[in-house]
Amino acid sequence: MRTWIGVLAVLLALLPMVSRTAFASDPALIEQAKKEGGLVVYGCDPPQTPVYLDAFKKRYPQIKVSSYVAGCWQIYNRHIAERNAGKQAADAFFSLEDVFTRMQNEQLLDPYHSPELKNFPADAAPAGKDFERVKTLILGVGANKQYLNGMQPPQDWMDFANPKKEWQNQITFYDPRTSSAAFSLLATLYQNFGEQRTVAIYQGLIKSGAELTPTTPAGLSKMLSGEKPLMFYVVNNHYSGAVAKGAPLEFIVPKSGTVSTPFSVAALKGAPHPAAAKLFVDFMMSDAQTIIQKANEYALRNGSAPPQGMPKLATVKVLPLDIDAALRQQAQLIELWQKATGIR
Repeated sequence: MRTWIGVLAVLLALLPMVSRTAFASDPALIEQAKKEGGLVVYGCDPPQTPVYLDAFKKRYPQIKVSSYVAGCWQIYNRHIAERNAGKQAADAFFSLEDVFTRMQNEQLLDPYHSPELKNFPADAAPAGKDFERVKTLILGVGANKQYLNGMQPPQDWMDFANPKKEWQNQITFYDPRTSSAAFSLLATLYQNFGEQRTVAIYQGLIKSGAELTPTTPAGLSKMLSGEKPLMFYVVNNHYSGAVAKGAPLEFIVPKSGTVSTPFSVAALKGAPHPAAAKLFVDFMMSDAQTIIQKANEYALRNGSAPPQGMPKLATVKVLPLDIDAALRQQAQLIELWQKATGIR
């Protein structure tokens, strides 16, 4: 009798743990997704999107998964081109919020909200939006300590406006026409520092001989090799992944404040596999949260610890960004960047 009481006590103690990790999708939704048999995800997080999809495939081997992974605006442009041609392929998007805000305004998102949202802070589902926040990225100046040779790396965004001689030909930066993070940073600088100082920052990058690379992962590769040991910015998930493998990198939160860019997920209107799309949203809000934490990233599920070696989000000084205003001024901001850098 005592033995059974002991076993019962253990099971009861485990119940809260099970409820925290249990998959909340409706069984009927799961069965419908299996019948559809396919899922196409467009994502712009090259290091991690394939990891999430592999985990999804292991959980649901009956569903054939394919994807297109590129820059956030690149996946948007491809989706728009396919829709306009009457050949929509994508079922779900995993992207940053400038792209999602544009898609929301264009009524491209399915108004599905995962039952897993009860395990997230209220702002994981922005009011009036049909996308849900999965994780948050912050940007910091990147440096490879192995190749600095006594060089003092930049400590703030404005440091780039007056680059030091030792930074000459040592920096990479990124294109806001294709990179969502690069556009978010451009818009944040413009909204907080004004046009004159924003122009000075990008002109300083050109003066320093900074190299434009197509993506932040490309810049990370050059920083890791020492070819370009400084990055105008590195995303915290790229930094954490490299450090976990032993890379001697430094992540510098700019003194004036950083940029916070949430990664979100949404099912799409007109999805060829609508049930599978919703199932993927549920997956990203549940199982994927464990993957995000193991990858040393900022997961947003309640109770998630910050990445190892990184500050709690609540302690990070973040510059405000009005995404809607940035998108209204997108063409103007890109033109400003092009004039400042001389890049066409």
